[in-house]
Amino acid sequence: MTKIPVKIIEFSDGDKKIQEVMIDLVDTMQIDGDPGKKIEQFRDKYFNLVKQAEKLFYGNDLNEKKKYQNLPSSTYWKLGKILQKFNEDIKNEFKVTNYNQSISRDFGLSVDYVYDLVTIVKIFKKNEILDSVPFSYYRALKRKKNELEKLGLFEKEKKRLNQLGEKKKLPGRENYKKELNTIVATGKSYITNR
Repeated sequence: MTKIPVKIIEFSDGDKKIQEVMIDLVDTMQIDGDPGKKIEQFRDKYFNLVKQAEKLFYGNDLNEKKKYQNLPSSTYWKLGKILQKFNEDIKNEFKVTNYNQSISRDFGLSVDYVYDLVTIVKIFKKNEILDSVPFSYYRALKRKKNELEKLGLFEKEKKRLNQLGEKKKLPGRENYKKELNTIVATGKSYITNR
């Protein structure tokens, strides 16, 4: 079943912000039943997703939002899984074409961050994300995935990163990025005496 493309948009009506689902008129003819009702149900489902993600990420008091940098990496992975699953869910009749931008706007993270959350859950299993490794390290490793895979070193580097985290011997994040660049440039796994 091909999903119907929609956009989540936001606009102002005076002082009031309005968020809506936008769909091409031609696409509404593909919807069985009442298109307006189904679109409304989808909009509600999307905003419930945003609330669920906010609760996981920020806790119950959204006015006192935690610094997301201090969250365990497993929480980031759970959030990424929730976000990734929503747009790919086969039960959804619709596919949000501006999904990362909408989540970024409605959830308060950059588009790049949302993209990283959604893609990291595709390349890291739940048991490959350790709370002893800050999430920013996984983001750095994800960005070098294609280059490391060409060298046959991505899986090895995932293990090495987690071992460094378990032993509490992680280099600073910028140093880790330099190590990744060295691995890619030399085609050899980085060896440390830590």
